[in-house]
Amino acid sequence: MSDAILVIISCSDKSQAEQIGEQLLKKKLAACTQIVHAVDSMFLWPPHKNQIDYAQEALLLVKTLDNKWKALEKEIIRVHSYENPEIIALPLSHVAPKYMAWLQNELS
Repeated sequence: MSDAILVIISCSDKSQAEQIGEQLLKKKLAACTQIVHAVDSMFLWPPHKNQIDYAQEALLLVKTLDNKWKALEKEIIRVHSYENPEIIALPLSHVAPKYMAWLQNELS
């Protein structure tokens, strides 16, 4: 198991995803970000109302290290427009050695 993680963030649109991605890169909280444009989301909102809401969003995929998580989460919450943004991380069990070395070097 590596210490690399993939963070997934729902954003209101591509522009917001770009803004957050650039901020994370500038602060060395991420080594790479990717934007998946035009994702159709369905979710329960507002809380405890049992209503299904729909939105077209963009997903921001962030490659980083586990030790960056707390600062990364704090920065996203600071700049994100959502009241309760989706910020989830998946551990990466397999990463190509050359890519992992690049990731670690960029974030050290």
